[in-house]
Amino acid sequence: MLCSCFRSLIVLAVLLLTACAQYDSERGVEVNWDKATLDSFQEGVTTRSQVMAELGPPSQLVSLGDESVLYYLNESSQGQGLILLLYNRFDMSARYDRAVFIFDEDDLLSDYSGWVVPADED
Repeated sequence: MLCSCFRSLIVLAVLLLTACAQYDSERGVEVNWDKATLDSFQEGVTTRSQVMAELGPPSQLVSLGDESVLYYLNESSQGQGLILLLYNRFDMSARYDRAVFIFDEDDLLSDYSGWVVPADED
C-alpha cells in the first residue's frame, strides 16, 4: 500500500513539473513601409522630414560626417517550448523588417533600402 502511494506521488510530481511555454515578442518601430511607400520616395527630391512624416520616428539616427542615416527596425520573435523534468526543448523564430535612408548635407535623400518579410514567410 505504501509503495503504491509513493508511486502515485512520483507520477503526480512529474506531471506537476511538466509545462509548456509560449513566447511572443515585438520590438522596434511600427512597420509603416512597404514596396509602394518605398517607391514613392525619390533620391535627390525627398527630404528627411518627409520620410519622418511618412514613417514616424526612426529606431536610430546616425550621423556620418556630412550625411545622416535614418534606420527603422522591427523585430518580431515567436517561440514555444516544452519543459520536462529531465529534458527541455525550445523552438524560436525571429523576423527583422528594416528600412535605411541616407541623406546628404542638405537633408535630401541620397540612397535608401527596405525590407519587409513577406506574410507567407512568417
